[in-house]
Amino acid sequence: MNINEKAKELAFCIRSSNEFKSMNKAKKELDKNASLKKQFDEYVKKKNLIYSRYKIEDASKKISQLNREYDKFFNNPLVCNYMKSNRSFNTMMENLYKQIENELTK
Repeated sequence: MNINEKAKELAFCIRSSNEFKSMNKAKKELDKNASLKKQFDEYVKKKNLIYSRYKIEDASKKISQLNREYDKFFNNPLVCNYMKSNRSFNTMMENLYKQIENELTK
């Protein structure tokens, strides 16, 4: 068994999942709107900056404040759809990692 071939198979399975397809479609729709894409990129940049500068406890408070500032933005249907599909994809990946971990610790 070649681990690299299995990794390619796994990547193909992930790309073929409904969660990935939905997230990718929502991202493309969001990217079509230059203004929303710019706001989203700014949000991600600010969020990453907070996580890199603060301890977890302080970062959580700062992220909550940032999210409140972007509340109206998150209610936009394109943004909302992307965030939901992204969350669904991340949940799928988290479950996959847990399953791999369970298999490794048997």
